[in-house]
Amino acid sequence: MTKPVRFRGVLRLAAAALSVAMVVVLVQAMRRDGPAALDAWRAARVQWSWVAFSMVCAFAGHAIYVLGWRRLLADSGVLGSFWRLARIFLVSNLGRYLPGGKAWQMAIVGLMSAEQGLPATMVAGSSLFQGIVGVGVGAIVLFAAGGATIGLPVAWLVLPVMGIVALLSAPRIIRSAPRVQAALEHRVPGITSITAATMWALIWTSAASWIMWGVALWALANGLLAESTASVSACIAAWTGSFLAGLIAVVSPAGLGAREGVMQAVLKQAGMNATDVLVLVVVARAWITVLDVVPAAIVLVLRGRSVVGVMAPSPRPAIPTTD
Repeated sequence: MTKPVRFRGVLRLAAAALSVAMVVVLVQAMRRDGPAALDAWRAARVQWSWVAFSMVCAFAGHAIYVLGWRRLLADSGVLGSFWRLARIFLVSNLGRYLPGGKAWQMAIVGLMSAEQGLPATMVAGSSLFQGIVGVGVGAIVLFAAGGATIGLPVAWLVLPVMGIVALLSAPRIIRSAPRVQAALEHRVPGITSITAATMWALIWTSAASWIMWGVALWALANGLLAESTASVSACIAAWTGSFLAGLIAVVSPAGLGAREGVMQAVLKQAGMNATDVLVLVVVARAWITVLDVVPAAIVLVLRGRSVVGVMAPSPRPAIPTTD
């Protein structure tokens, strides 16, 4: 067994152990706080205006992310409309709900790109590259938004700044190392066309997407709870940290267990009581699942109808007859 294969095996085992640990913690929390949370849910009066606002923020986060993807592809010479890329992006989110979700997402992106006449390899590679940048930006957002929640000194905020500088410098660093550039070009075609301006676009769109989803969680808390004590920054940290944990737990569909465990820990650290936290964590899981599945299902239904329309035989012209 080669070292890279062995290393990947160790990472998968670690991710599996993390997923199991998070699920155990979540089950224990539900056993301990579940009855009180259920009573709180029954007594709650859902404010649907806040819930609707949370959905608007969530889809705004998606839209901003797709704008960054479109800019990245345009710089690589691939011109795709916003709505075409948005449809691919929405359907690819279904891949999260399978073990090894990122691989399934890339497969969906490649398949739908090929169907729409786009270069599948380049589109899938750009999606993967943007995802990697997004994870780095997410760590920066988590550090900046969650600093106060977890009690980090203000001086430590220099690390997110250094992270942004490193990302902006990445294109120049890649070009200065031909071997690294060749290896990346093999996996992500078109990466050599990425400039500092492109990286900045990816940074701000990724950061804005993380922030909008955090605001969406905050709005959801205000819609569910009689008095939410979590700040916007705490919700941004809770959402970002939970999503990143779900990415690490690659064997868990959509980060199940890992995301809930981290979100629960961050919100408790932010001062929310255990009952409110459990209500928000459980409802947030159902909420994000609906936001992932329903738009993707609508896209697939409309896509199926358009395919049927294209494949339907056109009526034959009438043959004139002579009297």
